[in-house]
Amino acid sequence: MSPALIATLACLPLLAFLLAGLRRVPEGTAYTVHRFGRYARTLSPGLRFVTPLIERVSPPITLINHRVQLSLEANNASAPRAAFYYQILEPARSGDQLDAIDQLVEREVSQLLEAVLAAAGRDVEALNGRVKQALNERLGTLGLRVTRCQLGV
Repeated sequence: MSPALIATLACLPLLAFLLAGLRRVPEGTAYTVHRFGRYARTLSPGLRFVTPLIERVSPPITLINHRVQLSLEANNASAPRAAFYYQILEPARSGDQLDAIDQLVEREVSQLLEAVLAAAGRDVEALNGRVKQALNERLGTLGLRVTRCQLGV
């Protein structure tokens, strides 16, 4: 065997290891990376590298067109519903909560609706605006933006 062939064969496992760590993150999505089961970082769009065998990549998380739908009365299935549309502007700010972002937003919306509906008036458009503004203040720290609220859907 020639020394060049031996060197080539020795480099193949290293090349395979490096290629196994490359991840292409499509535009409009993000991935969370977990190292030994704990959140490590968020991968933004582009070509990224993760350490194979040590880091695990979550399924893709879309950054736009998220929708949370709730019933305005918890015990009544025929009660009016509310729909909230949001997008993720800065996925890295959400951190490990990004994997369950819909549940987080649903929880925040439920808490806010309890407080707002108790003091609600008849003007649905003004109420939608107030709820949207309050949600954006709460969720802005996580890199989220509520784009639309529809109460009484």
